[in-house]
Amino acid sequence: MDLLLSTRCPQCGADISFDEESTVIHCEYCGCALHMTGRSGVIRTYVAPREDVQRMKKAIHGAMKEANAKGAPVSEKELFFAPYWRIKGMAFRWIFGRNVRGETVKELKTKQVDQTFPAYDGINLGLCSLGVRPGALKLLFFDPSEMSRLGSTIKVAVPFKEAVRYGTSLTEVGLDETDIRVHLERTRLIGERYSMIYFPFWMIKLAWGKEARILILDAVANKVTRILTQEQWEQMVAKAAERPATVSFSKVSFIPFKCPNCGWELPLNCFDIIHLCGTCHRAWMERAGRFRGVRFDAAAPPKGENQPLLYLPFWAFQAEIHSNGQALKTVADLHEFSLLFPTRVAQSADQRPIRFYVPAVSIRNIAAVNKLATGVTQNQPVFDQVPKGRLTECRLMGVFLPPKAATGMADILLCSMTPRNNGNRQHFVQHADMTISKMHLLWWPFYEQRLFLRDAICHSGIQKGAVCING
Repeated sequence: MDLLLSTRCPQCGADISFDEESTVIHCEYCGCALHMTGRSGVIRTYVAPREDVQRMKKAIHGAMKEANAKGAPVSEKELFFAPYWRIKGMAFRWIFGRNVRGETVKELKTKQVDQTFPAYDGINLGLCSLGVRPGALKLLFFDPSEMSRLGSTIKVAVPFKEAVRYGTSLTEVGLDETDIRVHLERTRLIGERYSMIYFPFWMIKLAWGKEARILILDAVANKVTRILTQEQWEQMVAKAAERPATVSFSKVSFIPFKCPNCGWELPLNCFDIIHLCGTCHRAWMERAGRFRGVRFDAAAPPKGENQPLLYLPFWAFQAEIHSNGQALKTVADLHEFSLLFPTRVAQSADQRPIRFYVPAVSIRNIAAVNKLATGVTQNQPVFDQVPKGRLTECRLMGVFLPPKAATGMADILLCSMTPRNNGNRQHFVQHADMTISKMHLLWWPFYEQRLFLRDAICHSGIQKGAVCING
């Protein structure tokens, strides 16, 4: 689910809303374009309560009946915000083994991960996950003064490291395989991002004789999630305050969306993380609150290619793989390892270092994108470069995947190139250690072929619907 964030324009103060994946925001009131900073860290947001009096009354009356406290007056009502960790990313799991028929199996399972879980402790609020509701709500950036005006805030008790461990365990849910005797498996969570959402609840105290009842009410759906005794509530509040965790949160701010080199406005593509200046032909990426240069190239299509071309971005980087005293360093080593081209004639370029190629477009079908990355990486192509001055003539698609996520894909790609029936190769991968260097951005030429995009150099294909070509 993609969330809708809301804030005030730093220039004119107007309320503006934008998709959570946006890197650039455009104010429709004053017309300014600004780049958001802090996305790489843990961002805090909160959900404002929705007080529907009629639904609240109906929920309270139903809870009174259930607690045998019908007619009890409300003696206290307090709003509080409870923190929830949110993790979002892509999960990959390669499995090598044998099925029940004794056949060798090589299988890739993938899924999108988007989960929320409590970051508090000691209080069971009856809501173990926020579900899909944040996708339909506006999230406001964490504001202690505004939130304190509405109610109190429960302290965070689950530290970041514990949240990461729990988030990593979520990657295996739905990717397990019970019918295969597994010889080698690789599970990776790629491009994960952690954030904190503070969700509103009402604590409603009912005066009922000597034994008060505490209703915990979801302040968005206006539904009762738990019914507690006064003693249970006090014990839970006391326990929640015992061990607050220290979490380093990221501060969100905005910087002018202009080229640091020439001062001209950058192209307004709200979801791009790399911004190519059309005036001085330099590429920029925000890091630590400022724009920093990014090395990039565009691969030239083969001579004679006259079809209209679409350039998809890839992260390209060199890799050396070591395992059990052996090493894969050159293109020749990789071809021998993968056994993909057993009759291939050796070439002079085979002594080049190994390069991995990971698509950096916005992903819909992560298995299909992995297949494209494998196809280009296995070929280890040789190509010329488009002169920087001619890049404005090329149709360049936006960059969505961060470089850190691309390097995380390297282990998955190595498994993709590992033969299904070769135990020695799989043993090599099981103990492999990879060194990555010389990363840069590379725009790669594709032409449209019915429902597919076809790589103009290696001729690998991918369905148009697998990627967001307009992202």
